[in-house]
Amino acid sequence: MIRNEALERGRFKRVPDRWQTDFGRWVADFGVPNIVAGLSHDPDLRITNQSVYEWLQGHAPQPARAMALVEMSGGRLTLEAIYRHASQVRQAEGSGEQR
Repeated sequence: MIRNEALERGRFKRVPDRWQTDFGRWVADFGVPNIVAGLSHDPDLRITNQSVYEWLQGHAPQPARAMALVEMSGGRLTLEAIYRHASQVRQAEGSGEQR
């Protein structure tokens, strides 16, 4: 089952705020599988789909991976945007905002 079908059937709930940051929008546009495939070429950077979703949940990627994401984005992302995303998500969840 592809992600959109799973979302439509309610199997996975997407927390909208996580996808509204610069980083979240880039992930949505670029695609989680493409990110995983793009990092798989370097054994030190390999990740899983779950890793990307954890980043969206506010667990920032390691600096080497974050730099690779900036490069992969062709300049659309900055390190600041990646780490700001993590901070914003943690802050929102810590304040108990409804999503």
